[in-house]
Amino acid sequence: MPKTTEIKLKKIHFIINPASGRMEPILPIINEVMKDSDIKWDISITKKAGDCTRLAKELSAQKVDLVAVYGGDGSIMEAITGLKDTGVPLAILPGGTGNVLATDLGIPGNLKEACEVITKGPAHLRFIDLGQYDKRFFTQRTSYGYETEMVKGAKRSTKNKFGRLAYVLSSVGALQKIKIATYDIEVDGKKHSVKGVTCIVANTGNIGFSADLTLDQRIDINDGLLDVIVIKKVHISLVRYLYRIFVRGNPSDDHALVAHWQGKDIKVNAKPAQIVQCDGEVLEKLPIHAKIVPDAIQILVLKK
Repeated sequence: MPKTTEIKLKKIHFIINPASGRMEPILPIINEVMKDSDIKWDISITKKAGDCTRLAKELSAQKVDLVAVYGGDGSIMEAITGLKDTGVPLAILPGGTGNVLATDLGIPGNLKEACEVITKGPAHLRFIDLGQYDKRFFTQRTSYGYETEMVKGAKRSTKNKFGRLAYVLSSVGALQKIKIATYDIEVDGKKHSVKGVTCIVANTGNIGFSADLTLDQRIDINDGLLDVIVIKKVHISLVRYLYRIFVRGNPSDDHALVAHWQGKDIKVNAKPAQIVQCDGEVLEKLPIHAKIVPDAIQILVLKK
């Protein structure tokens, strides 16, 4: 069971990323929900990358009870980086294209409903794990191969126009760029070597469309483990695997197609070297060394 706690909210601060993928009247909606509450609140606006991390750190020192962030997964990850180890929890107001973490935690995608999670209390906080890759943290996944090409191919203009469908369109183009690589993997000291088209180190398996759609039901953001998934080849079995994810939300075991391990300390090296992505940020051709950071941040969620 996820570790949870409750808190009385008296003073909160909103951080808004106006460059997020949605076009909606953000300030009027927030004001409508908050104006009749007893909670003191204020707002800051980000202007460039890194602002959300800086603001979150500054606000944690001002003894606010909660930092609420409107933006996409990138903004949310910036805020988490700033709030980690401060004891100040985060409220997610989904404003991006994917909103994977919000979807995984059951946070409403509608801005007004997400704000009402703050005001309708009692506030319910859920602890979640983070993955750590070098000096950066991730809530979702870091990966090589097919998934990285899919993320790389989803351009901002396409995401603004088509939303989450941009990733589906990009996935088709990524199929044409697939190359088999050898992944040398070390899971808590145990070594494996497997050929495949993509290698994913996951903290959450959710893919953003629905809380039920996941790479694998065993992947849990609260289990103190990272999951390593290698899809070995591209043929009709991969199509069936993707079908089970998108339609049934529960891909079955297929050891000829997918290799799966769990651990706390993961090392992966791709041969030949491949570009790596981390929570949607495309990086250089680097080895992966990821560790789990359990119960690293508290997120405001609906009380069930």
